[in-house]
This record gives sequence, C-alpha cells and structure tokens, in this order.
Amino acid sequence: MKVLVFGAHPDDLEVGMGGTIAKHVDKGDEVTMVIGTVPSQTEQRRDEARRGAEILGSALRFLDVESDEFEYNRRLVGQIDDILKDVGPELIYTHWDQDSHQDHNNLSRGVISATRKNRCSVLMYEQTIPGGIVPGGFKAQSFVDVSDYIHRKIESIRAHESQYAHHGDLWLQGVRGRASYRGFQINVAYAEAFEVIKEIDVIFRDR
Repeated sequence: MKVLVFGAHPDDLEVGMGGTIAKHVDKGDEVTMVIGTVPSQTEQRRDEARRGAEILGSALRFLDVESDEFEYNRRLVGQIDDILKDVGPELIYTHWDQDSHQDHNNLSRGVISATRKNRCSVLMYEQTIPGGIVPGGFKAQSFVDVSDYIHRKIESIRAHESQYAHHGDLWLQGVRGRASYRGFQINVAYAEAFEVIKEIDVIFRDR
C-alpha cells in the first residue's frame, strides 16, 4: 500500500503519528512524508527532518513553500495534486483541520481539496504538542496500537535537536503521555488516534 503523510513543518509528523508511520513501514507499505514549509533554521531543520524520516523508514519530500506564503490557495492545492498524481496513494494522513496553528489548517484544507475526487482514504492526526487550546474537540475515531514503536517515535522526535533544545523534556513527556492515554482507551500500552474524513473499503481490504 502507498501511504502519504502530510505535515506543515519538520517534526509535526513524528509528534503526531511517528509510531503509525514506523508501523506502516514495517508492514511493507511505501510511506512518503511531505513537509509543507520550513519556517526557521532552514538547513538545520531540513537535516533534522531527513534524520527523523530515516529513523522511521520513510521517504521524504518538501513542498518548498515560503513560510509567509503558506496559504490555502490554488497554488498549494496544485502542488498537493502533483504529489498525489506522482505517488498514487491509497491512504493519506494530514493535520486535524481545527488545529490551533494556521499552517496546519491551511495544509489540511489543501489536502482535503486535493483528495475530493480520489478513491483514497483520508485521516487526520491530532494537533502537535505543544499546541494551543481550541474551542472544538478532536474526535478520536480510529486507533493504531503503536506499543512496539513508541521508542522509534520518541527517537525520531529527538532527531529534531533544534526543537528539543527549545521545548525540553516536557515536550517528550507530553507526546508519550498522550500516546499512553490513547493506548489506555483501547487497552494497549501506547496508541495514536485519528479522525476520519473518509475510509474506503477498509473492512474488505485483503479479503
């Protein structure tokens, strides 16, 4: 299965669903992580993103949109369209569309627009930690047991040394704590949760 995972910035993907990415890779899926923009420390954060993707076993692409031009518009949707045509994914993950960060929301809206005619499943992962408080609530509808992948998830996050230096250990504690909470909800050690936009033939896959 071909899987596309979209994140606005370096580290968003590892924090949001690094365990799920690693699990897809280990199950034999072709995973491509796509980063929308690099808002600061460009070369360092690009290198950190490459290291994070390497730890998870994923391919990596950049949209290369300037941070102050990262908007939901025809150009962004067109760039996402081009990647979808090139990769031909069966499953796409993106940010939650009610995230507190405008870049996350712009990317999610672009992905939703680009997938309006595609026969591929689309799921949204929870907003990045640290994240702002929002009036709406994330609807955890789909869960992935990442108990065997939590260490790779944390290692991939630590690859983003510039952000670890900024946020410190509380960052990783928050990430691990949320995975533990989601795991408790489905009676496993660690899990990641997703809100479903569309799932196509998922219960008939491999039958």
